[in-house]
Amino acid sequence: MTDSAKRPWLVVYLLFIAMVIGYIHRVDLSSALPLMSEEFGWSATQLGQASAAFFWIYFILQIPAGYATDRWGVHFVFWAAFVIWCGATLLTALTTGFAMLVGLRLLLGIGQSILTPAGLRYVRLSFPEEQRGTAVGIYMSGTKVGPAVGFVVCAYLLDAFGWRDAWTILGITGSTVVLVIARLVLRNRPEDMGLVPDGAPRTQHAGVGNACLYAYQTEHSWTLHDAVRTGAFWRMAVAFGTLMFGMSAIGLFWVPYFIDHGFAPSMAAWALSAYATSQAGTSILLAPLVDRYQPRFLAMFGYASFFAAFLLMMNATVAWQLFTAAALGGAGVGSGMLLQAHMWPGYFGRANIGRIRGAALPLSLTFSGVGSAATGFIFDATNSYAPAWWTAVALLVVGAALLVVTPKPMTAMERAAAEAEGGS
Repeated sequence: MTDSAKRPWLVVYLLFIAMVIGYIHRVDLSSALPLMSEEFGWSATQLGQASAAFFWIYFILQIPAGYATDRWGVHFVFWAAFVIWCGATLLTALTTGFAMLVGLRLLLGIGQSILTPAGLRYVRLSFPEEQRGTAVGIYMSGTKVGPAVGFVVCAYLLDAFGWRDAWTILGITGSTVVLVIARLVLRNRPEDMGLVPDGAPRTQHAGVGNACLYAYQTEHSWTLHDAVRTGAFWRMAVAFGTLMFGMSAIGLFWVPYFIDHGFAPSMAAWALSAYATSQAGTSILLAPLVDRYQPRFLAMFGYASFFAAFLLMMNATVAWQLFTAAALGGAGVGSGMLLQAHMWPGYFGRANIGRIRGAALPLSLTFSGVGSAATGFIFDATNSYAPAWWTAVALLVVGAALLVVTPKPMTAMERAAAEAEGGS
């Protein structure tokens, strides 16, 4: 393998590390909030609002983030994102009240809004089709390894140093690593690394490279205007939104729920880490399959796993049930996140994928923001998480059904050809 062919894989692994750090910074609030709440006297509703604040700005900025990635390339927007989000993490150590925390979570959302569209654009343009599923799986598994590592690291830092010093350590170490990654390896385009737009080397294996370039040039890429006029766009946005509702409905409240039901705090925290570890493992195991089977049918495994996790979690009384629920939930989330990263460009092409993903994510992320805020409010009103979690179960059924009836949309030429063939 030539140096130019190796470089995209190096960048993917480094972007994986950046994604891990990003998700550590995203989930550290779940571990720190109990201590912060004890110090400041916050209610469950406020805890849900603080968690949701990240998603409020995150979903609003998805369209601008996709546009910025398409307009200015990966290098510039990643630099800006890293500086903003690492700064927000570091400043959280200075929190003096609820309003400041919400403001910093909004700032974190601004910085991290670019992470997924920019990373996926790089992967999609830098790898030939037969390698793309594996590359996406490696990159997106950072969203699962990050929480798996983050919950353990944050628990240690909180116990050893307290929440203010924990935020300081996370901010400094994260800033150092991701800024080095941005400086050393990121390029705007495959051409900057001697590759054609589909990831094949220009000077080596010219036949393969030319074939990949031809495939890229002839691939039909939908415009944002045309994509939003398809039913597939809206069904996918809602379907993956139901998954994100479930994620946010349990993510912040997992530990307090199980502590209230008699489990030791350490056991609940380890189960949450198992949940994140299962996400990572599922992403890695499913990655080779997404190029061989229809992703919408593979997604049924994820929805069924998450559905089962909710049912078991609400009835768990012993440790094995707790950890089984965690593993099932992680498998559901891991497969769902991987498959949506693959389905959007697979359905709508790559040329405008930043804008299209950016347009769809606000709807999906609305579910996420509502999930955590509504769960906190419902608990304060009823002293129970069950109503919110049964809502999540119902939405998962709806999401699975929507994906089943959502094949890849046909272009106008494909519809005309199908109609002509049917008429004959």
